[in-house]
Amino acid sequence: MCCDCCSVRQQKFWVFGLGSFLLVLGTVLLSAWPSLCRQLMRSLLPLAPNSFVYKAWVTTPTPAYTTFYLFNWTNPEDLNNAEVKPNFEQLGPYTFSDYKEKVDLLWQQPEVTYYGRRVWHFLPEKSNGSLDDVIVTPHFPTLTAARYVRKRRRTLRKIMNFALNREGGGTYMSHKAGQWLFDGFYDELIDFVERLHTPLMPVFSDHFGWFYRRNNSKTAEGNFTIHTGRGDLSWMGELQLWNGSAHTGYYGGECGKVNGSTGELWTPGRQWHETISIFLPDAARYINLYSMANVTVQGIAAWRYETSQLTFDNGQLAPDTKCFCVAKHECPLNGVLDFSPVAMHGPIYVSHPHFHMTDEFYRRNTTGLQPNPAEHGMYVVMEPTLGIPLSLKGQVMISALVQRDEAIDLLKNIAYDHYAPLFVIQLYADLSDDLISLLKLALSVPQIGQFTGLALLIIGIVMLIVGIVVTKQHKWHNECQIEVNDPVQALETDGVNDSCYR
Repeated sequence: MCCDCCSVRQQKFWVFGLGSFLLVLGTVLLSAWPSLCRQLMRSLLPLAPNSFVYKAWVTTPTPAYTTFYLFNWTNPEDLNNAEVKPNFEQLGPYTFSDYKEKVDLLWQQPEVTYYGRRVWHFLPEKSNGSLDDVIVTPHFPTLTAARYVRKRRRTLRKIMNFALNREGGGTYMSHKAGQWLFDGFYDELIDFVERLHTPLMPVFSDHFGWFYRRNNSKTAEGNFTIHTGRGDLSWMGELQLWNGSAHTGYYGGECGKVNGSTGELWTPGRQWHETISIFLPDAARYINLYSMANVTVQGIAAWRYETSQLTFDNGQLAPDTKCFCVAKHECPLNGVLDFSPVAMHGPIYVSHPHFHMTDEFYRRNTTGLQPNPAEHGMYVVMEPTLGIPLSLKGQVMISALVQRDEAIDLLKNIAYDHYAPLFVIQLYADLSDDLISLLKLALSVPQIGQFTGLALLIIGIVMLIVGIVVTKQHKWHNECQIEVNDPVQALETDGVNDSCYR
């Protein structure tokens, strides 16, 4: 703006007008910006094609890893020796990159249905061991068959005993780590059951591996229907259906209810007292984590959620979890879940690694397990305002009950009934530095707006004060110059603005 070209009236208009505008704008930003910012962020959060969160949700946004620990039974020859307890040695970690992509998306707002394709790649540099390591475990197909007829008629038990003796039953199995995990191996007993084609024991392959045929599969975990948050952000990321049903069918009542998040999308604006629930498709159930501590991660205030004694409760602590007990089975003590409905009714159980947070009973008849609270818990570190997980580690241990059975030749002389650890699966991920920086920026937007508003407010006030002072002192540019060829202006000025001549 050229001051020489502006009249006094124009100068006043610009100073007082701009000052008033900045004053009003600064006041609005200072008072209303946090609310406006919250509304803006909440409008960006609902999931939709090409939405703000879509790219980070549809594929793994940050490096994720799945780690396996396999338990090697070091003395299977002493199974019937009362002087020696079964000993298990933890081998690993065997670490794999874990990439997940949502495919076959079906949008029916406010819900979306999808399959999750997962791809694992072995990472030797992050592992302690080779996929060629030999791992010995109890012969769980035999244990499963024996469990199936344990409470049935004597005739059926004799038939099963004959089949186990003739068709490949045993007390232990020995295979390489890679075969146990993804490659699979041929088993004579499993082949025999597969050829029976009986609906009582639906086996569809003569090969077995804990995650056989799951690498690069989109159907292994089933399909998921989640709430996108449109219309109600309090439901954002919540699982509505699994495989098209609101109930898993594996556990009764509320325990079989499809519930919780799949772990990738969370409700924003969380409250401290609220638990978070994660649905585990492999376990066909949800687990709860509880807020435990306020933490700071790279300058971001967050809450740390952890599992507790209630996470794998079977009604001993919370009566509403009694439904996790399986009918006609002895209900496990607190900390251990009967996994048999999901595992073809075999004697398979889920717990924290090394039976952490369980009764000492589960380690009584074995050696080699050493629970450690610092290593064997589960946690999620979450920024509560936007519901963004900064770090997470989920892990469970799968074990098998090895039990004496007088009707089964292979099992009738077992010295110690015991829970044999089979493997631990652990998933962990940390938000990348780029996403951390983006989250910091998103969280600082309200403060940036307020500081900007405060600065504009101060500038506006200063401009108005300066304008008032300059007006009272008649110091506007060119205000004291009298054009000699303008007698009217000269008469108006004469004797009125004496300060111009001081």
